[in-house]
Amino acid sequence: MFNKLELHADLVNGMANKADVDLGNEIMSGKLSPSALRGAVLLCTHCTHVGECQGHLRDGAQGDVPGFCLNKQMFEALKP
Repeated sequence: MFNKLELHADLVNGMANKADVDLGNEIMSGKLSPSALRGAVLLCTHCTHVGECQGHLRDGAQGDVPGFCLNKQMFEALKP
């Protein structure tokens, strides 16, 4: 269970970086609550596109969040 959460926490963090979103700054500024971030990680655990996500994080365009990302709406809302 913890390995799965760790994997998806890494994916959420990686996608935030790919989207040019600094999660730490967003939490400190109050735009993102810690509970919303936990919810994003838990939502990510339901994703069926883990391999595609890992490929996108490696090879995808900076600033782009793919349509299959369950947290796309959150990342788009937090983009600078």
